[in-house]
Amino acid sequence: MMKKIGLFIIVLLVGDSCVEKVDFNGAETASQLVIDGQISDAPGPYTIKLSRTRKILDYTAPKVVSASKVMISDNLGNSEILTEVSQGTYKTNAAGIRGVIGREYVLRVETRDGNIYESSKEKLSPAGAVDSIYYTFEQYQPPSGGPKYQFRIFINSRGEALSENLYRWKFTGTYKVQTNPELHTKLIGQDRVVDPRPCSGYGSKDGTIVQIRPCECCTCYVNLIDTNPKVSDNALVSNGNFKNVEVGIVPVEYWIFYEKVQVEVEQISLSAPAFNYWKTVADQKQGAASLFQPAIGKAVTNMRLVSGTQEAQGLFSAAASTKKYIFLDASNIPIGADFIPSAPPPIPESCLSTFPFSTTVKPATW
Repeated sequence: MMKKIGLFIIVLLVGDSCVEKVDFNGAETASQLVIDGQISDAPGPYTIKLSRTRKILDYTAPKVVSASKVMISDNLGNSEILTEVSQGTYKTNAAGIRGVIGREYVLRVETRDGNIYESSKEKLSPAGAVDSIYYTFEQYQPPSGGPKYQFRIFINSRGEALSENLYRWKFTGTYKVQTNPELHTKLIGQDRVVDPRPCSGYGSKDGTIVQIRPCECCTCYVNLIDTNPKVSDNALVSNGNFKNVEVGIVPVEYWIFYEKVQVEVEQISLSAPAFNYWKTVADQKQGAASLFQPAIGKAVTNMRLVSGTQEAQGLFSAAASTKKYIFLDASNIPIGADFIPSAPPPIPESCLSTFPFSTTVKPATW
């Protein structure tokens, strides 16, 4: 059944970037250009990425491609030609074009093989507001082992008057971890000897391992990300208000509750093409997770071929966003902190290499 899927989509959320990489894997079609990027009402720079589709069973890194020109323009005559900062990645100037609510934006890409693409006009609509974040606590039984616990995260939010109120909600949980890269060892002959990772700040001095400088990889802040897109549903809206929208899950695990976890929800406005795109992505991921339901259709692209012979895939969007966050810690667990799993053994590695989606940069809201 899966062999019949025209496009299999993998959404890859990276760090705090406003651009979310989407790879289109064409099983039965020739490699196509994928154009992926966004402009928003937040300060730039904004990023556009160009790559080529891969076959479903091709697990190599995406093939990035360069263009002769990448430009964003608005309906008031403002425009900016983006700079290629690395192959296939183009950025605006930090002081360059910026998204303004109510304006329309178009992306134009001219490739080196003579094809020219333009997006549909993307209107930047207001983001509304996230009014509240709340949660429920529950126990569940995994396929093996004892019971586990988690928080389900919900929001109440609102749209704008005289707006289509098409939104996507992005959930991110951020928590703190500590590792001990100074405890790393290596095998010499039959013995294990202390071999601190360079980022630990420890080194040899007069034959003794001592701390020479502060550790650069002992404390990390890790993002807990829900990769299933959440888009607005008319069944949940009343007079522009969205009630009881489930946006994510926070498992009760040792590291997540080591100190506290920041629960952040971002409400992102969408144009109709962008909404249809993300709705298709959500339906496709939900279908792929089912044993009985195939993935649904192809993701909608708003990139059209202006001149040339080869069609493109992908999405250029204009979006406004608003965020709200709360903190959870052990005191929020209604059955007590004793149900947090016990501490694991010390980790003798860099926290950056141990925990995916981690950074040593402390969040401004922490």
